[in-house]
Amino acid sequence: MPERFDVIVVGARCAGSPLAALLARRGLRVAVLERATFPRDTLSTHIFQAQPLAFLERLGVTAKVHATGAPVVGLVDLRLEDFGFQAPLPQRTGDVGGIRSVRRSMLDPILAEAALDAGAEVRMGAKVSGLVQDGARVTGVRVVQDGSESTLQTRLVVGADGRNSTVASGVGARKYNLTPNERFAYWSFFEGAEPGADPAFVLHRWGERFVIAVPADSGLYQVVVMPKLSELPRYREDLEGNFIEHARSCQPVAEALSGARRVGKIFGMLRWQGFFREASGAGWVLVGDAGHFKDPAAGQGIGDAFRQGEALVPAIVRGLEGSDQVLDRALTDWGRWRDWDAIGHYWLATDIGKGDKVPTALPEVGKRLLARGELDPLIDLFSHRGRPAQVFTPLRLLAAMGRVLARPGCDRRALLGEIRALAAENARRQRVYWRPEYETTDVATDAEATEAEDLVAAPR
Repeated sequence: MPERFDVIVVGARCAGSPLAALLARRGLRVAVLERATFPRDTLSTHIFQAQPLAFLERLGVTAKVHATGAPVVGLVDLRLEDFGFQAPLPQRTGDVGGIRSVRRSMLDPILAEAALDAGAEVRMGAKVSGLVQDGARVTGVRVVQDGSESTLQTRLVVGADGRNSTVASGVGARKYNLTPNERFAYWSFFEGAEPGADPAFVLHRWGERFVIAVPADSGLYQVVVMPKLSELPRYREDLEGNFIEHARSCQPVAEALSGARRVGKIFGMLRWQGFFREASGAGWVLVGDAGHFKDPAAGQGIGDAFRQGEALVPAIVRGLEGSDQVLDRALTDWGRWRDWDAIGHYWLATDIGKGDKVPTALPEVGKRLLARGELDPLIDLFSHRGRPAQVFTPLRLLAAMGRVLARPGCDRRALLGEIRALAAENARRQRVYWRPEYETTDVATDAEATEAEDLVAAPR
């Protein structure tokens, strides 16, 4: 007879393994199926902030994360156009630090081990080849491992298998409220960097330039550049040269790299699509990038996976105590929470990742908060604390635009045009929250591959 589990989690990375660990600790029989074998790189910003760090403390893996050598960064160096500052990262009750960057080849095995230690059955090199259904209800999976296929039964299949989710494809989960990328990203690591005695997390976005940098594990320094999409052909002609030139155009990064040497590959994420997917259905649910992916400019993917998984645990436990209908309702409620929790940050990440300049009002609001000594709520947005609408309130936005209009030399016609466009876009965003715009099958596009062999190596 097929093996049976209470929950089968497909995917053992940041969304799957922590969820499996928490469910196993609640006494459920959990299987985790991961097609890769760890350690294995994947496309990721690698960066996580205070709230994800606090989650890893609750998960009980802080010591192992610390052993990677990734320092806890307590300072942020932020620039949006002509607004910039350096400030300590706010700390809240239960926090264990500000920001860390750990390569996924090191972080993901730690998370998978946590699931194993909690009592979940973790199977690596196990590829889900299809879903098992009883009518419209998912009741299990078919899995290929070591050349043979078997069937596993369950009351719930969790798709934690990334943007190209096999589970999402198998159940036909629709995408909605899509946003195309207007920039692309390359990142790499450097040894011998000197970011200073009190290193900062650097995020500078000015003109057409966009640079992110932070100390990482193993004594390395991570640098991410995000040029406009129109620049991609030029970068492909001389990836190494253009990458280094873009990185060094950011002053604090140039100083850190003055005596550094790049090591390993230059990784590339060239095409993506922001989206929400239908979160759940009969016998299935999607978590992490499988269900929702935002522009990586905000660096919140890892934190979102942790946040969603932790909130999903009580819904699953409560649902499995009842009938299938009780389970489905619990997952539907969680899906509504996911969309409500993510939507503001989704649009903020979209705005930060635009190819053109960021909306004028954003840095203007920042300037006023800086002048008043009220930066903490703004900084907290990068750790998914608070809601963007609570920082960029209508009153603050109107006041910011009024100040710009009153300045000598302001191109009032252009600014008024921007205000009208932003008002129309905000109205659309409000509308599609309640009435989602679904992707149609004739324009459906898959995300690019996410595994390491598809990453780009720079010429050396």
